[in-house]
Amino acid sequence: MKFSSYALKNELINALYDLGYIDATKVQDLVIPKALRGESLIVQSETGSGKTHSFIIPILNNLVFNHKLQAIIISPTRELAKQTYTFFNSFKKYFNKLNVKEFLSGVDTTKNETSLLNGCEVIISTPGRLKYLLENTKIDYSFLKTIVLDEADMLFDKSFVNQIDDIIKRVRKKLQIEVFSATISKEIQNFAKKYISPNYVLLINKESFTSNNVTHYFINTKHHDINNLILKFIKIEHPYFLIIFANTIEEVESIYNFLSKEGLNPGILTGNLRTRERNSMIRRIQNNEFSIVVCTDIASRGLDINNASDVLNIDLPNNIEYYFHRAGRTGRYKNKGNSFVFYNNESYEKIKLLLSYKIEAHFLKFDLENNKLVIDKFNKKKKKKKIDSELDKEIKKAISQTKTTKVKPGYKKKVRNAVD
Repeated sequence: MKFSSYALKNELINALYDLGYIDATKVQDLVIPKALRGESLIVQSETGSGKTHSFIIPILNNLVFNHKLQAIIISPTRELAKQTYTFFNSFKKYFNKLNVKEFLSGVDTTKNETSLLNGCEVIISTPGRLKYLLENTKIDYSFLKTIVLDEADMLFDKSFVNQIDDIIKRVRKKLQIEVFSATISKEIQNFAKKYISPNYVLLINKESFTSNNVTHYFINTKHHDINNLILKFIKIEHPYFLIIFANTIEEVESIYNFLSKEGLNPGILTGNLRTRERNSMIRRIQNNEFSIVVCTDIASRGLDINNASDVLNIDLPNNIEYYFHRAGRTGRYKNKGNSFVFYNNESYEKIKLLLSYKIEAHFLKFDLENNKLVIDKFNKKKKKKKIDSELDKEIKKAISQTKTTKVKPGYKKKVRNAVD
């Protein structure tokens, strides 16, 4: 549907057209009409579906440019908050009175407070920084209408849930609350019951948790050296732009150092980088300076890295729902993409859980002699390992040595002493 079909102000429609936004995506078509009416929403939609503009557009349409706070957008990471801020600011030349502020960790708090006191209509912030501002700055909530929780499944991780709870309690007024997430977790459902039930609408964009443009491949590594397999994978697949995800900073740094020594000049993105280094790296990634980027899940959450042709997961994340955010770095905005997962026998339970989300999976293995990937089978019934440790052998031996037709006093102690 075209944006001109919605009840939007003419200035906003013209701005959207000028910026190249003519037809709404599916999630935008689901969300915008209800958001314009002030309804609270819980929206499950895969990344890369255009959901950021689905909450920006209604907020912009309903704003009164009076330097009074009317909307708060909470993002789980600085990178995602900065990206949303950039999207908002793209409308600045059409609405010159628009006053949007971002509040992020790593920025001088005095400057934050001064900016806030100067007045703004929209705040974009991470949970910790926002909580600090609400506790240490006098804010007029009388015009506040909307709170948006972006990438909510990450916000409701243990590290953020208490902060979100404190923020909502502090505002203490009836609001339009919009929750956006790739998956609807129990924590999100509990939040809805506590703060916005029953007056909210649940919108599910698709049955799939990831874009249909993404093809999912699982490659059995058979416990070969991971770094060498990554290099082999790159030589076989020749990805145009590859994002490699690992679960720990140590793994990321190991892969980064290995690929650097091989002359592949990868980028790196982890929470260990200083704010300035991270911002610089993101700019370089968006400027297409790298064909390979190695990162932790910091880059899986909503970052607008549009042109990733392939994603490679070095094992599945511990929180299986993070996989959908990783896979969402490719196949964005109608482009085709591939998500690959390295796995071994220890990954069976994670894979079975992932398959329960009804994704179509293709299983492969390395043919190292012929330098190619070939079709493999995945046995959902994991073979039980026959455990016969040295201790087991000693116990069995001790039992056989002490075994009689009648159990004597001190039998267990005798067996234990025989093993010791």
